[in-house]
Amino acid sequence: MIRAMASILHNRAASRILRRAAHGAALLGVLGAALALPVSASDRSKAPTIVIALDGSAVPSGIVGADGAEVTIWFTSASRSAVGEVDVASRSVSYMALGHGAKPRNLTRCGNGKLYVLDPALNVIHEVTPATEQVTRHPMPSGVTADLTGAVCTAANILLFTGYNGWLGRLDTATGQISLVEAIGGRGPAQITMSPSGSVWFAAYASNQVVRVDPQTLKQDAFVMPSGVEGPKGIAVDASGRVWVSAFRSARIARFDPRRRSWDAWPTGEGSRPHSIALEPSGDVLVTDVGKDRLMRFDPKTGTATVSAQLSDRGQARAMTRVGEQFWIAEAAADRVVAVDLSPGPSN
Repeated sequence: MIRAMASILHNRAASRILRRAAHGAALLGVLGAALALPVSASDRSKAPTIVIALDGSAVPSGIVGADGAEVTIWFTSASRSAVGEVDVASRSVSYMALGHGAKPRNLTRCGNGKLYVLDPALNVIHEVTPATEQVTRHPMPSGVTADLTGAVCTAANILLFTGYNGWLGRLDTATGQISLVEAIGGRGPAQITMSPSGSVWFAAYASNQVVRVDPQTLKQDAFVMPSGVEGPKGIAVDASGRVWVSAFRSARIARFDPRRRSWDAWPTGEGSRPHSIALEPSGDVLVTDVGKDRLMRFDPKTGTATVSAQLSDRGQARAMTRVGEQFWIAEAAADRVVAVDLSPGPSN
């Protein structure tokens, strides 16, 4: 524990240096930013393919799935202090208890088959084995209240996670060892993602940056978003290494090219609030819009968007996950999880 805290203090000093260097580098990207014309959104959309209504008290937030002989979906339920499990074949829902006082916010699944559940209330990461419902807790170091936000797992089963109070962490799932450093930009780290090539990035909501992370050392490089493109929430990286971000506060989809250090952005419409973001193999971008209760599909080649699915009114679709050809969405306020099948292509 002393070693962990010493690492934290050392990295706080280093972080201040990195912030100054990263800010100067990011300005190069801002100078190259180009804001395109507004996209046009079609009113023609389809309903979700599968709808799993919960019991009125689940309030799902995070969601993740597994595609095998049978599809399974897991979601976090803070109101029930549990992880919900959906057997898609039977449409049945069961719950795995995390213990008294647990308020899980988000979760991810590692290659070892275990779920890693972020719990800001207890300040721990729950390691859950679905087959046995065994739960192991990994607490944050003493003195650190992380406000755990997002997580992603590497091919080596190393969990990288963010804490909204200004933390970036690494959990070795084999040993249970946690390392923490101060996040560049301080308070506000949101979602974290990994590219097909293994690079890791997170969205820094409060400081309006995207941050690249070394999975081994937790060294960070920050890139500031251009003026008028604000509030990064969701984040994803395509096969070319370009970073896609949902700019929640300014109602835009943004793209950052690290090689050119340049930005592009496309408005998503008045009243839009883009949240979770995911990428199709075709290069299209999927975004949940909590402002207009819809799933949007954006084609960067044409700069146009279509409405792939209309969701529940005020359903608060903050999270989604891809399982096979389906995108599963957690609608917290509507208390349901839904799947949208996009295998035929965009809705026209």
